[in-house]
Amino acid sequence: MMYSWPEVWKLRTELYKFLGNCLLGPLAASTANTFDGEVWESFPLEPANRQMESGLEQLRKCTADLKNMPPNEARQEVMVEYTILFLGPGRPKAPPWESVYRTEGQLLFSRTTYEVRKILADNGLEMVEKNHQPEDHIGIELLALALMSENVQDVQERKEQKMRISRQASFIDEHLLSWIPGLGKDAKQNGSLGYYGGLIELIWGILLWDRELLQEFLTQDEDLADILG
Repeated sequence: MMYSWPEVWKLRTELYKFLGNCLLGPLAASTANTFDGEVWESFPLEPANRQMESGLEQLRKCTADLKNMPPNEARQEVMVEYTILFLGPGRPKAPPWESVYRTEGQLLFSRTTYEVRKILADNGLEMVEKNHQPEDHIGIELLALALMSENVQDVQERKEQKMRISRQASFIDEHLLSWIPGLGKDAKQNGSLGYYGGLIELIWGILLWDRELLQEFLTQDEDLADILG
């Protein structure tokens, strides 16, 4: 592993915070530089799977195309795709809420929404009214992961660290990985630009990579015991 564990927790925190904000709004000041291409050219992770590789390739292609447009036109193209996919009018083409993908009637505010709400509360995060988003929005779920990763940084006791990491692994398995393939498929099929399809595919790949990383941390002591025993 190229990073120490404290560096991993910090990297995960920053990465999920950045990606979550990218999907909560298209033109926020904190993520505006994602459209000039430098972020994706110097991305801090080497592709570890097909999804990461394909997502990065698509993002680099899209940002190269955007760079050839006048800035206002490029921003408009991004806004149009974001609106079509995640806002409407009418039903969004790639609904950004877990409950839509995991209920038979594709309903908002289902069981998954309340499960994520509890996880947020347990980790000290409460959504404010101005967000007007169910808690199982993809961006909010990524911010929840960022917060959980940040909370690990303050813990020195190994047993407590492993318990918190185990909860994150379960959150990735039971929530994000259970529906992001469907979200990515819809974003790819319905995007006007291809930017958000690439972004979601990259996030999918990062979650797969991260899940393996967390498993490595959780089994590290057991591996050492096998060697010594």
